[in-house]
Amino acid sequence: MPAHGPIVTLDPRDEGDPAPAVLAPRPATLDGKIIGLFANNKPHSQELLRMIADVIKERYDIKGIAEHNKGGHQWPARPEDLAAMAQRCHVAIHATAE
Repeated sequence: MPAHGPIVTLDPRDEGDPAPAVLAPRPATLDGKIIGLFANNKPHSQELLRMIADVIKERYDIKGIAEHNKGGHQWPARPEDLAAMAQRCHVAIHATAE
């Protein structure tokens, strides 16, 4: 019978100490604002964002919608895409869906 060594288990959790989350400043109202919809390309993420935008349109007199799909949920958004979205809108909403 072959000899077996100890069983080694790995913990996939990050051991780093993440910085506390900080909320971005919020405008007093969404009236007159351009709302950015930032999808991650998961199934139904764009549909979810558009439904959220429809609810916002019912409550506020927004100026418009700017949409961006980052093309995949496996990686972070490219800095240039985030910068472009920041230039196109006053506030942004990111969503993931299935």
